[in-house]
Amino acid sequence: MTTIKKIKIATGVLLVAAIALFLFHNLPRTAVVQISGTDVKRVDRESGEVVSKSAQDTSARGAGNTYDVRFINSVARNGKTMVFRNEDTGWGWPPYFKFNSADLTAQAQAFASVPDKPWVLVKYYGWRIRIFSMFPNAISLRTVDRDYDHFPLFNVVFVILLAIGGFIVVRKIRKLLGGRRRPKKTGSDEGK
Repeated sequence: MTTIKKIKIATGVLLVAAIALFLFHNLPRTAVVQISGTDVKRVDRESGEVVSKSAQDTSARGAGNTYDVRFINSVARNGKTMVFRNEDTGWGWPPYFKFNSADLTAQAQAFASVPDKPWVLVKYYGWRIRIFSMFPNAISLRTVDRDYDHFPLFNVVFVILLAIGGFIVVRKIRKLLGGRRRPKKTGSDEGK
């Protein structure tokens, strides 16, 4: 195998991996949990880190450098705790057009205050990475049975359509580049 072919394969693998990670982070996922409570924390706008109460002096940090972030605390069916950020996406990326974080917090508080806590399907996107204090962002909440299994129909259709679109684009590019190549010389052309 030539070096050029190895570079092409490695580039293709890296491109597919990058697209897969991007989709895994941004497409919606679900978890069935019991909500145990909610929090509001002050976060630094630049670093994204939680600001301690003693460091919340706005005169030192600047009034616009921190903002409040809501969190939803929960316990999954397997007993593991899950914490979700509850922040509006607005008109930004990813395009969930979420403007109801206050309503979602009220809904989560209602679920947490019921003595017989219901099981709740949390739709979210993003990852929980503890070392970077990253939390997935909750999009919606609704009650379900404890044994509910969600089939991600939107994700399946989206990935299939994306694959079809990618296949069409690759074919068009190959056809375009193939048409620009010089035609091979025939035996009658060599004598001229």
